[in-house]
Amino acid sequence: MNKNTDDLIAALADNGAQAQGRGVGKFVLPLIGVAALCSIALGLVLDDAFSPYAETGPAPLLVKWGFSVSLAVLAPLTLWLLGRPGRDSGWMLIALAVPFAAVSAMFVVDLAMSEQAFPGKAWQTCLTAMTVLSPLAFAGAVIAVRHLAPTNLRRAGLVAGLFGGGVAMTAYAPFCPGSGMAYMVVFYCLPILSMAAIGFLTGPRLLRW
Repeated sequence: MNKNTDDLIAALADNGAQAQGRGVGKFVLPLIGVAALCSIALGLVLDDAFSPYAETGPAPLLVKWGFSVSLAVLAPLTLWLLGRPGRDSGWMLIALAVPFAAVSAMFVVDLAMSEQAFPGKAWQTCLTAMTVLSPLAFAGAVIAVRHLAPTNLRRAGLVAGLFGGGVAMTAYAPFCPGSGMAYMVVFYCLPILSMAAIGFLTGPRLLRW
């Protein structure tokens, strides 16, 4: 039985290798499309991108982007590996945990040193943007992954959810006046993890092939 399973995985990998060249575009285009759509939509709805950082400088935006762009880049790489049977993706999952570990460390330091008011201003807009844009970007990731052949559908769904949240945060960060790690944890990280949980639960249904 194990030999038959190994043979099946090897056959899928061999067949996949022949189609990967054709499949790259089908995988990448939905991801780029939803990222562009999120940015354009916010540009049409909101004004004064980057103006919230006129007083605080670029540091808050760089922290937000450092976190969100890491997810938006690492998640597709992980999905690509998950969509190719027989490939080891465990190390990429560990890499996806690193941005969250960094935010957790900064959050602890911020709690000890910061006196910023929480939740601050415009948190409702931030939460709305994450709630609307994360599922949109998640849908793009689902479309992309369906052009591959993932065998662990829950794991792929979770990573697709992380991509959705990372793209939403990347698009909204230039408009966001909120600062402080508590703000980032509550209004960015928690919505992203919620989207990842939704992906984990719905992955077997959305990504089966």
